[in-house]
Amino acid sequence: MNVSEAVEKRRSIRAFLKKPVPQKILEEIFQAALRAPSWGNTQPWRLTLVEGEILQAMIKELIQSAAAGETPRPDVEIPKDWPDAPARRYKENGKKLFKLLAIGREDKEKRNAHMLDMFRFFGAPQVIYIHIDRKLGPYSILDTGLLAQNIALLAAEKELGTCFLGVSVRFADVVRRYTGIPESDQMVMGMAIGYPDADAPINRFRSDREPLEAVVRWVH
Repeated sequence: MNVSEAVEKRRSIRAFLKKPVPQKILEEIFQAALRAPSWGNTQPWRLTLVEGEILQAMIKELIQSAAAGETPRPDVEIPKDWPDAPARRYKENGKKLFKLLAIGREDKEKRNAHMLDMFRFFGAPQVIYIHIDRKLGPYSILDTGLLAQNIALLAAEKELGTCFLGVSVRFADVVRRYTGIPESDQMVMGMAIGYPDADAPINRFRSDREPLEAVVRWVH
């Protein structure tokens, strides 16, 4: 599989098999992913992988916090407002996903169930947290994004699925209790990783992309 094929193959997986990914395979992915570029080769990232009973206990508490409607407590501020174009894409993506899942606009019960499934990491057996020292700024957050994309592409190459989940860092204090990520670090993002459930209809979902002319400007 070449790079172009991996980019095309990668998608957000929302249903995983319970089978955990062997540590050797994860180590191979991480080792290769660490070739990601960073500002001045600072390599600001740290990775924490959570699995097994600890992950399940953490999920239980995350769901309790979400179901109780607790105020989010992320380390990195969650966007509250989007400009028109991103807001339109966000809404259209949600409509398309819910249509595939046959979840109606007014079906609050099913919508809530889907939301809570995100806190379960869609059944993924392992979750990767990417975090950096709190002293670091936006450029280092950009660097972690480059690393995260490397992980996602390398996972796709090995027939694994991934999903970046904003809810994974919504209750940062809960995550810390189970993972040991220090207060001196800020959690940037968590991503589910595992073997995709090929029979799950939701894994057929593919988000749209804007046409090239809508996002690329040529200056001659």
